[in-house]
Amino acid sequence: MRDPMLTAFAKEMLKMSDEDIEKVPPEQEQDFKNAMANFAKYRLVAEVAQARYCAAGVHVGQKLVLNGVQIDGDASDCPLCVGLIAPLERAWAVFLDRCYKNRDLTAPLGGVRCADPGLDAGGLGSVLFDVRIEEIG
Repeated sequence: MRDPMLTAFAKEMLKMSDEDIEKVPPEQEQDFKNAMANFAKYRLVAEVAQARYCAAGVHVGQKLVLNGVQIDGDASDCPLCVGLIAPLERAWAVFLDRCYKNRDLTAPLGGVRCADPGLDAGGLGSVLFDVRIEEIG
């Protein structure tokens, strides 16, 4: 890495060695710069659009907010359920790719359904999240 800010971040936050920092190719460094800039401007929001018989207590209107790679506990009011993590990760991967490659961050992402298939398919609960990318502040 050549950028002093990124080098400092890699050393302090990631605990990356000097040897590994030198291995980062310029293209990957640029992707990382793009991501850092976009993480400062955008966040991923999963808002509950439908909820039925959710054992975790998820209700319509609650939100789970992701800032960069972290769940924002202060901005989120939705119970964190393990059945949401894997399905939400796919939407987050699209968000991450858009951040890294400076792609259209305002393009719709669609919905994400929790892993429980619901009462009619052998499960119990069923939650549908509307997932979108929002500008911060």
